[in-house]
Formats: sequence, structure tokens, C-alpha cells
Amino acid sequence: MQSKIDQIENGQIKLLVEVAEEELAADIERAYVKVARQARIPGFRPGKAPRRVLESKLGAGFARLEAINDNAPKWGDLAIVENEVEPIATPALKVLKGEEEGDLEIEVTVTVRPEVRIEAYGDLTFEFPSSVPSDEDVDAQIERLREALGTLEESEDEVSEGSVVTLDFVVNGASEGDYTDYVYRVGASEPFVGLKDAVVGKKVGDSFDFEVDGDGDEKSQVKGAIKGHQALVKAELNDDFASDVSEFETLEELRKDIRDNLESFHLSNLRNGWRSIVANKLAEVAELTVLPEGLVQMEYENISHNLSHRIESTGLSLNKYLELTQTTIEQLSTQIANEAILESRLDLVLRALVVAEDLEATQEQIDKEVEAVAASWRVGTDEALERLKSSGQLVTVKANLGKRNAIDWLFENASFVDSKGTPLTRSEITGEVVTDEVEDSVEAGDVVEVEEVAAVDAEASEE
Repeated sequence: MQSKIDQIENGQIKLLVEVAEEELAADIERAYVKVARQARIPGFRPGKAPRRVLESKLGAGFARLEAINDNAPKWGDLAIVENEVEPIATPALKVLKGEEEGDLEIEVTVTVRPEVRIEAYGDLTFEFPSSVPSDEDVDAQIERLREALGTLEESEDEVSEGSVVTLDFVVNGASEGDYTDYVYRVGASEPFVGLKDAVVGKKVGDSFDFEVDGDGDEKSQVKGAIKGHQALVKAELNDDFASDVSEFETLEELRKDIRDNLESFHLSNLRNGWRSIVANKLAEVAELTVLPEGLVQMEYENISHNLSHRIESTGLSLNKYLELTQTTIEQLSTQIANEAILESRLDLVLRALVVAEDLEATQEQIDKEVEAVAASWRVGTDEALERLKSSGQLVTVKANLGKRNAIDWLFENASFVDSKGTPLTRSEITGEVVTDEVEDSVEAGDVVEVEEVAAVDAEASEE
């Protein structure tokens, strides 16, 4: 079998696969034996009917067509590997000639990643939310504690945030309704947008009215009065309050603990979200607005598989995992879909940066990666290299190394700051100390997982 790239256009590569008549003969013979075993011909036991009888029943070219149908996907996959093509969707096969006799020619159409160009990125600055909490952030947390532990008391004062009011009101217009003794906590979700602003600052006995937008130009009029008011009485802010709500004896110790927790929370958000910020900024520079559906679907399947693998490794079922994480299957699917979009965007822009800055993997990097894979598979480097080549994974290894180089380039050449303009280090952003050993382990683990999946698929095919 021989193959070559015949055409490249519109995000598709067409490969031309040629199979000589002599090579096809062995496949035709195997197809004849297979069909003979499956066919039920009156007067003959399974597998014993002569070829002429089978041909008279099924047609003279039945075995050839069976051989082509059985082996075309394999030839297509071999052509993809030989030409180092990275498909993002199932390839389409078309027999060009040789369906009845002679050498066989097959066209393999492969959807690949679109070519993304990135320019004018010399002064890239990536801005991240600050991980340093402000005094206002700390005060807001303390106020939430005070509100949670506050008490409600009948009041004749003006209604304010946190107050609980009892209302009578009528709704006319696009919506209709008559509400009596309706209890509303100011600041909570409003039954009608505008209710909070309408009652704040008023007292028991005061009336209120406001308009609510409906669909189109339709509006509703809300009119009512305040029947009762319970004001939220908060605890006095002192050391006694701190000891009541925490294990700390002083208010200053409580404030420090809240500040530390907020900083940890913000850092966690930063480290979970930095890839999204980088991907979105680079996509903006590259004017990347549309992602190929095949790539997003491929990433979705990869993320789903990896998640399932991790869940199974813990001994949990999917239902138990959803229960423990308080997540529905719909929410999980949405999370995976969002992650797939992010990974697709990041993949394309990093590959574009690899091309723009000539950051392709060096032979030294490839050799080192193959050594790491060989160690994880417990085989020699030559065998590991052959496995990677024959399975088509070597091209993926090279691409991953290039993208790693692109990330390294960004951290060396771009500016990373928080919302206050304070420079951020790579360690602060990612939360990891990047070393060659860690990188090798991560990449080798990725390849091992692909190898395991390929082995499972192969076993299933044999069965």
C-alpha cells in the first residue's frame, strides 16, 4: 500500500491511497473464506460451498467488495499515520477506481484543524484578577457574619438592607395579581424587579408604586403599602463578636483569618482560570471567533473519557460521583462542553504561536519524551518510538511539545499582571514549579492513557 497527500483546502486534506492488485489478492481470499463461513447455501454445510456456487448466488465480485469494505478503514488509518496528519473527525473514504478489477485507488478526506495566524502580539499583556483581598472584601465577609447572626425586631424606623417587611400590593397590566401579607426580606430575590428600591427608606404605613417591564412594550403597575417592618439588629463589632463566631479571641485575629481565606480562594480561582484568560486573549489577537465543530467534539470526548477514567480509579460509580459533587448529569455535561471549548481555543492559538515563533519540538525534546514514555511502558526506547509511530501518536507528542514551548515562550516574553498592575510570576499564576521531570511525567502519562485506549479498542475488534 502506498499513500500521498493529494490536496489541501478548506480545512481538509485529501490522501490518495493505492493498493496493488497483488496485495489485494490475499485480502480477497480472506474475504471469500469469511463469507463462505457465514453464508447459508442449501445442500452445503457452512464454509463448504464451492466458490462458483457462492459467486452464482452473491455475484462474481462479492469477495473483492467485501475485502475493500473490510480493509478500507485500515488503509485510511495507515495513510493518515504515514503522512502525519492529525484528524479532528472521522475520515471519509471513497473508492476512485479498482472496485471491480486492477489496482485499487481510495481517496481519504480528513478534516483537520484550520490554519490560524497570529500577528501583532509583540507587547502581549495578560491581566488577571488580583489575589490580594481589599479591606472592603474583608469587611463584606464580616458583615455577612453579622447578618447571619443578627436578630429581627419590630421597628418603626426606615426600611433598609436586611429588613423583613410585610406587604399588601396589587399588580395590574401585563401581569395580574393581588398579594396580601407578603413577606419580603430586603436584598433577597425580588418577586418583581424594582421592589427593593420601592420599599427602602419607607416606614410602616407608607405606600409605594413602581412599573415592571414585561415582554415587548408591555408593562405592569405594582401598587401597595408596608404593613409591618422587622429591622435586622446586628451584633456589635468587637472581640466578643469574634469569639462568638469563631475560634479566635480578637476581632483582629478574625479579620486576618478571613483575609487569608479570601487570598487562598482568589489564588485558587487564578490557578483554575489562567488558561482561559491566556486562550481568550490570544484568540482575540488571532481574531479566532469560530471553532471547528469536530475539534470541540473531539476535546469533549477526550475530557469525558479522562474524567470517567479518574472516577473509575477511585472506585466510584458515575451516580455516586454526581451525588458527592452535588452535580446533575446536565450540569456535568455543560462543564465538560465549556472545558472542550476552552481546550479547543487554546490548542489552536498555541499551535499558531508555535508557527509564528518557530517553536516546534527539537529532536532533543522528542528523544527525551520518547525515553520518558519508554520508561512508563517499561520497554526499550526503540520499541516505544515504533509504537508511537505506528499508532500515530508521535505527531501528537510533537504537537504537545510545541505547545509546551509556546507556553514557555509566553511566560518569558509576555507581561502577566493583576488588576492592580502588580507583576505576577509563573509560579503565582499556575501554582506549580515547572521542572523537566514533572513535564515528562505529565506528557508520558497522557500517551500511556491513549495507548491503553488503543489496546482496549484492539481487543474489542478482535472479539
